[in-house]
Amino acid sequence: MRDHLFVYGTLRAGSTHRMAHRLKVGAKHIGKGSAPGLLYDFGSWPGAIFGPEERYRVIGDVFALGSSRLLADLDKYEGVTRVEDEAPEVPEAEGLFHRIAIAVVLEQGGAIQAWTYALKEPPRARLIGSGDFIADRRIRAPRAIRP
Repeated sequence: MRDHLFVYGTLRAGSTHRMAHRLKVGAKHIGKGSAPGLLYDFGSWPGAIFGPEERYRVIGDVFALGSSRLLADLDKYEGVTRVEDEAPEVPEAEGLFHRIAIAVVLEQGGAIQAWTYALKEPPRARLIGSGDFIADRRIRAPRAIRP
């Protein structure tokens, strides 16, 4: 589990974000996957709440991590100062996300335990019903078709 990361927004494979590039260079893309949860739209980035009882699924990508330094850099990017099951005695600092372990179903079959970044509280934001941030962006902001 601690060797895998599930991402569903600006860190996904194919994203042009600089941290997505850092992840692509420092980790191995395993493939697409999904996990039960709710995906919310914050404009230029999403946030998710995960739970095994959720009927919706969050779509994303799974990476095998190459180093703990990469994960530390991603924690910093996401504003994470505490990991769910590593230091419960440390009070949480301000920030929207925490890193938690979840079960991810892989598109090619099977399941894997992976880290992910989850919202700490339900937000006041639009729910992305498809669970796919990239597909939602394509629908909401299509590029102009050139003749």
